[in-house]
Amino acid sequence: MSRRYRAVGLLSILLFTLIGLQYALSWTTRDSDREQSLTHHDNDPSRKPTDEALHDAYPKEKPAVAVKHSSPLSSSSSTFAITSTLVSSTTPTSTYISISISTSISAPALAVVPSLATPSTLASVIPSTFSNSTNSTTSFSSVATLLPVLPEYQQTLVESTYCAERFGLKYLENLSNTSVNYCDASSAASLNCFHSKTAADGRVDPFCVGGPATYDKKEKKFQLSCRVRDWTAQEIASGTPRLEQFRPYWYNTGPRILFDKYIKLDTAESIPTDTVTTPRKFSVLMSREEKITNVWHSLMEIFSLFMTLDVLRTTRDPATGKVFFSTEDVDSTQVLILDDHPQGPFWDLLTLFAKKPIIRMSTLSVDTELDVENIVVPLPGASNPFWQGDWEVHPCDRSDLLHTFSSRILEFYGTPIEQKGDDSPLVLTFIDRKEKRRLKDKESYIKKLTHKYPAIHIDMVDFADFPFADQLKIARRTDILVGVHGAGLTHGMFLPPGSAMVEILPGTLNHKGFRNLAKMLGHQYFSSHAAIASMETTNGDWQEDDIFLEEDRFMSLLDVAIKSMYNRGTRNDDVS
Repeated sequence: MSRRYRAVGLLSILLFTLIGLQYALSWTTRDSDREQSLTHHDNDPSRKPTDEALHDAYPKEKPAVAVKHSSPLSSSSSTFAITSTLVSSTTPTSTYISISISTSISAPALAVVPSLATPSTLASVIPSTFSNSTNSTTSFSSVATLLPVLPEYQQTLVESTYCAERFGLKYLENLSNTSVNYCDASSAASLNCFHSKTAADGRVDPFCVGGPATYDKKEKKFQLSCRVRDWTAQEIASGTPRLEQFRPYWYNTGPRILFDKYIKLDTAESIPTDTVTTPRKFSVLMSREEKITNVWHSLMEIFSLFMTLDVLRTTRDPATGKVFFSTEDVDSTQVLILDDHPQGPFWDLLTLFAKKPIIRMSTLSVDTELDVENIVVPLPGASNPFWQGDWEVHPCDRSDLLHTFSSRILEFYGTPIEQKGDDSPLVLTFIDRKEKRRLKDKESYIKKLTHKYPAIHIDMVDFADFPFADQLKIARRTDILVGVHGAGLTHGMFLPPGSAMVEILPGTLNHKGFRNLAKMLGHQYFSSHAAIASMETTNGDWQEDDIFLEEDRFMSLLDVAIKSMYNRGTRNDDVS
């Protein structure tokens, strides 16, 4: 008997739902008739409503009208509930009806009315009036509607202006907004330069792109038919530098050196416009630092090159309306090396955005024809914002630029980016310097550390013994990177997320670069200063002298770093 009552109750709920649907339909039909009345007068200018009147009669979207009913049927053994919602909304051109019916049925109830538990069955009992209505849609869903996130959960990332303009996407955006064409209107070529103003001393760091260009193999210079124009009062006031005001950088690098030695402007030769090809051709001019094996110096140069091309890829040339450099141009781009230094371990990275073979200018014969169209003079490595302010602690704790750069390198070499499982042993990599700034008694310290933490896998590694691709693999499997201050700590860029960096600094050195780097990568950072040695045992040069850190201080430093990893990810180890 109770089953029969429940069935009758269900039919009553359906009847109530249909009455509500018919009421809403009559309301929307009246609106549809009003729309047709207005439309029928379109050919009668005296009767046609103005845009304002049409807007008043039909708002962009009329607030939805909903008819909703929810009712449970229950007994001691089963529960059946139907929630029906009709939403009707009207625009100036259409009327929409959306019907949502959801059901909640316990297992015993399904045995009572199995056929009524499906949306298709419910749809079959909707009056034909709905299916025949003009411009109407009917939909059924048993899934709850997802409403907007509550305001309390909508958090906005707060980043200081200092951090955003140096280490965030704002750095690229600001550079993009500084484009200046140095050539006058009568020039056949253009020379657009961009200017970074992040240096604390007020220095302006430029990079440029110019073309059409040719190469004079006799003079060994790139030529641009560009007559440098006069500066406006606004450009003078804003500090936009003229070419002769470009500053040189250490090791004979930077745009000033390239313009003085390798680029000739205001040539009488005019480049025919029909020589411009599709896809366009680009030549990146690079004069590298002499420290080609130093991972920090070399990666800062390559990082600056990547950011140069990123700005060109996101900035439109006002003369053409197209971006200065596009993804399609990568295959027709080459790097021209102007220095005489050996290739070095990072040579291959130069091809990430330049797929044509790298050319050494010193190896070209006088008869060699160089195919040049556009030239790029990139930001120098020393201008890189990650190399600025590294003697001061800064508050920046994230960097989209740095994460993108490290990800690009890992992907280029095919190094797995996935983090290793937390069930694997922790790996501590000690950077074993072999020539200078060596830690005295390091072998005995590492032996004692291994005895104290037998579950930790400890490696002593001289990165210089490995190709860069293998260096990345070592860094990627490392949880704790330990070393005396030096370029080897640059590998912190490639550690898994949430790792630890340990730096032992010479007694008088207060460099903060690796501390800042670790923080922006989300790593833990721990440091200690070595004992200040007497002049009897050292030369007084922190770059060359070996250093000494007492054993108990070394062990205490490493204790903190190792235990900081005990509860990373899904690890859960006691620290004592």
